[in-house]
Amino acid sequence: MTSDEEGSIEVASPVEAADGEPQPIPLVMAEGETVADVSFVVPATVVAAIATDDTEVLAAVRLSSPLASAIDAMAASLGKRLDTLQSVFDREIRAEATREKVVDRLHAELQEYKNDLLLKLLRPVFVDLIQLHDDIGKIVAARAETEGEAAGLVELMRGFQQGIEDILYRQGVEPFQVEDDAFDPRRQRAFSTQVTDDPTQAKKVASRLRKGFSAGDKVIRPEVVSVFALKR
Repeated sequence: MTSDEEGSIEVASPVEAADGEPQPIPLVMAEGETVADVSFVVPATVVAAIATDDTEVLAAVRLSSPLASAIDAMAASLGKRLDTLQSVFDREIRAEATREKVVDRLHAELQEYKNDLLLKLLRPVFVDLIQLHDDIGKIVAARAETEGEAAGLVELMRGFQQGIEDILYRQGVEPFQVEDDAFDPRRQRAFSTQVTDDPTQAKKVASRLRKGFSAGDKVIRPEVVSVFALKR
């Protein structure tokens, strides 16, 4: 760098020696005046990195920078803290899922207990209504062939019988019939037997006499049937 004004500073271009080492750069203050030589020394790490690509430059700077080391240490510490936080979060998620399962199970048990208690209290009422339903059914069956005014009374009785079924249905009690012809002692009651010579008919339903009634999976009154019995 040069200047036309007196007293300006002129910096000459650096001169390299034969061995490639940088030489001192003279500073010229004015005409004929030269101050002490000043050398600009470039750090060896930077000089070594000049001929390399950017990645190597960044690596060299990172290795020589205390700030970069501190940042690396902070990043490592932050990573550990994030891992710990993730572990705590996962543990809380699992605990919450377990709590939800416990609450659901307790709610189901409470609901079942409530239903069982209600059924236990109302069972005598249900049994009496079912008995009335059966008695009306017997009257209707006995007068099925009547005509005239008596036939109208029979239809009226059928309406009463259906009304009782509707009352029971609104309380969760429904009539049922076992579809299979094989006698099921858990849901059927054998009121009578019919003798048969056919071994394949033994312990099968011969006729269905009364409907069964159940509340959910609990039988209030089993279906009343007649069962085939093998002749001895």
